[in-house]
Amino acid sequence: MPVETPQEFGEELRRERELREVTREQLADVTKVSVRHIEALECGRFEQLPARVFARGFVLAVARHLGLDAERTAAAFNHIHEAWSAEREKATTSTTSISSDRLRLSRPRRNVSLNTTALGVGVALLLALLTGVAALLKGRASAPDAEAARGGGRPEVATPVPEALRLPPSVAASVVPVPSETPLVEPAATTREPAAAVVPAAAPAAGGRTLTLTFSDDCWTEVSVDGRIVAAELFRKGTTRRFEGGRTFVLTLGNAGGVEVDVDGAAIPAVGQPGQVVRNFVIGDAAGAAPQGG
Repeated sequence: MPVETPQEFGEELRRERELREVTREQLADVTKVSVRHIEALECGRFEQLPARVFARGFVLAVARHLGLDAERTAAAFNHIHEAWSAEREKATTSTTSISSDRLRLSRPRRNVSLNTTALGVGVALLLALLTGVAALLKGRASAPDAEAARGGGRPEVATPVPEALRLPPSVAASVVPVPSETPLVEPAATTREPAAAVVPAAAPAAGGRTLTLTFSDDCWTEVSVDGRIVAAELFRKGTTRRFEGGRTFVLTLGNAGGVEVDVDGAAIPAVGQPGQVVRNFVIGDAAGAAPQGG
């Protein structure tokens, strides 16, 4: 009967050996084919045989010793071995293709995993960056408030002094600074009248007279020397101011009773009462009337 598979070929070869009552060991000793290879032929395990050209030699040797048609048996082996090899190669190719497909299917998953991880890292970095920027902006915004708190409140802004109130260098050197936060005692709003008191003074020295104001109480004072205003500010209790080099002095006092007036060392009688506002009080060569009281 024709054989088509390795198992059928091997079964036929084993049956012929056993009919002749020859053992595998005896056959191996005569043919010089190992028992292992004879067993592989009889069991149809072609994968345990060497290359086909060598396996065909084993088949020829065994067939000749058993009295079989060696060429016909070898040809049948070649036919079956070719079919078996083709089937095995096909199975191997199919397995490789399946493995490749699985590999291709698994790659996107890894890519998705990598993309997800990269996205997570990117989001974390972005959040950290935004947090840092927000903290920086917050720190810059709070810096002026902290600076103001250390300075005791809003920073003081220097108020420009009108040109008319600036003192000449010779007079400003003798001015005692007065804190600016104390409210000024403004003279009462009354209608200014042209009349002014004139207090005669001793003949001026060659360099002019010296006017000394001693304040026994706070008093807003304006001093004009020879027609030019040299002081207009609030003088504090205990302050002494001296103005030199003038021939005519004109005073406006917001608290006339709180000021003692001295010209060249000679005291002038009280200019007014405590709390009284006196305007255009003239000391010098000019002629005029009594001082304006408020």
